Amino acid sequence: MEVPPLHPGPATLELLLLQGEHRSSYIWEGQLLAQTFRDRRVDDMWDFLKAHPLYPRIVRRLQDTGFYRIVEIGRLQLDWSLITALIERWRPETHTFHLSIGKATITLQDVEVLYGLPVDGHLVSLSNDIREYTGVFLVGQKSRAHRQHLEAMDTDITDNTPELHIHRYTRLLLLLMFEGLFPNTSGNLVTLRFLHYLERLDDLHHYSWGAVVLGYLHMQMCQASMGTQQDVAGILPLHVWAWEWFLQLQPPLPPLAPGTPPLFLPLARTWVDR
Repeated sequence: MEVPPLHPGPATLELLLLQGEHRSSYIWEGQLLAQTFRDRRVDDMWDFLKAHPLYPRIVRRLQDTGFYRIVEIGRLQLDWSLITALIERWRPETHTFHLSIGKATITLQDVEVLYGLPVDGHLVSLSNDIREYTGVFLVGQKSRAHRQHLEAMDTDITDNTPELHIHRYTRLLLLLMFEGLFPNTSGNLVTLRFLHYLERLDDLHHYSWGAVVLGYLHMQMCQASMGTQQDVAGILPLHVWAWEWFLQLQPPLPPLAPGTPPLFLPLARTWVDR
């Protein structure tokens, strides 16, 4: 059976209104052929956790917030060649990847199953004070300062540490975690746009944080897919989604040791150190 030739470009531009500035247009003209995106993320949280294992009281507080799943996954290595290939096929007009086999996109179910973030609950929104601030996307503090503060507080935690101290420690740790969930191309700033939610740690699990992370990922991919920029942020292990859905792209996994049960949710744990 003769395979028909594959059309090299969009069959129609009826829906692709941004094609003129899309990254694929530059590639079609012979530009960006050897350029891959580079990350400006700073992994201060993982560096801190490697040197300072969490105390059981902190673990329980993080479990109550719903964010401990991120700690359970651990640090994921990023496949920037695969991420670049995916972003080149991302269309801001439809928020889908345009592939030779059809269209695909990342869903809330993917975020919940792969990363363990809650997708049910209240809407996460900016406070009125931050909405009125014109530089909302630049609001931030140095992540290294947060880490140094955590290191200073870490030595004071014991079984008898006051609950207020535990809450402050947990809030700082969550700010560092937000650096990974909502990074920016500065490479050293932690967003404060969700700071007001950390005032009440007991309420965090009532919100749909998975929806916020997915929305932020879509926004960053839309920005990265346009023009010729090289720095990118907010790409929550995008390649893990591709590995789970496209078997041909999966790196080899070593067999499980005898008697070792397969990893369950979140599934992203399967791909640590791959």
